[in-house]
Formats: sequence, C-alpha cells, structure tokens
Amino acid sequence: MTTRAIPLLTVPATDEAAATLADWLVRSLVPTVLDGAGMVEAADDLCALAPITARRLARPRRLRGHERQLHETIALIEGQLRQPPPPVAAAMVTSFADPPVRPIPDEICDVAAHIAGTIADAGSPAAALANRALHLGAVVVDAGLGATAPEHLHAQVTESYCSLLTYLWHTDPETQIHLTTPR
Repeated sequence: MTTRAIPLLTVPATDEAAATLADWLVRSLVPTVLDGAGMVEAADDLCALAPITARRLARPRRLRGHERQLHETIALIEGQLRQPPPPVAAAMVTSFADPPVRPIPDEICDVAAHIAGTIADAGSPAAALANRALHLGAVVVDAGLGATAPEHLHAQVTESYCSLLTYLWHTDPETQIHLTTPR
C-alpha cells in the first residue's frame, strides 16, 4: 500500500446514510468544485439549499428545488465552457505536476457515481445532476479556466471526502473504510 491511497467507504444501505452522502455531494462537494472553477455564486446557491434528509429521500418530489438549482448550475457551467478562453487563461493551461494531477481523484468520482445511482433508484435525479455538475466544473478547472489549479482543487476535494468519512465514522459505527491502491 502506498501513502497516496484514498480510503473508500462502504456504508449500510440505510436511508440516513444515503441522505448524508447525497447531501455531501450536492451541498459540499459540488460547491467546492464550483469555487475552484470560479463560480462562487453558483456554489453559494447550492450551499443554501435545504439539507437532504432521509425524509426528503422518501418523497423525491421534495428534491425538486435541488434539481432546479442543479439544472441552472449545469447551464451556467456549460455557458462558461462555450465561451472562448481569454488569451491569458490559454497561456496558463500548462501544468507543473508530473504526471498531471486530475482535479478530482478517480475514487471520489466513483463514489459520486455510486451516490447518483442510489438516489436515482430512490426516484430523484438530483445526485445524478450533481455528478454532472461535478464533472463539468472539473473540466473548467482542468482547462485552466477556473480560479484555482487542478492540484489545489484535488487537495480540497480529497479533504472534503475525508471530512465526510470522519463524519460517517462517528455517526454510524457500521461504516467500513477500506484502503485501496491508486489506479
């Protein structure tokens, strides 16, 4: 095992665990990426949404406000990606890392995809929309059009994920954390 391994979590299939993961994805992880992409207002709007709870997941219609906000965020990101980059930003695309660091670790992308599938099975596309916004925001940062470097965003995303693991471990003793080697 290397020190670069990122812990992967396995949580019991409870509504509370699913709600905690979905809330982290929509109201914490995506705003972190949007901050890195220079979209502070969109990040603040997502943070201001009502927390996703097990009760909200039981009635997916209660997540429509989340879905609406995520649709608006995705449209905003796509609009930014359609604009031609300013000449200064195009020159800043060079990366100093060798090999280049991706803005979001693969393990966290896998977790986000798993959360999206779980919440979609519950009847709401909110987490799938958050997953899409997450990847589009990462494209903005990776293209050098964001407010931060991919290496910095990588560290912030990993820190957010580790905070989630700590929270789950303290609130749900059945949570299991596994270390895997990087791909």
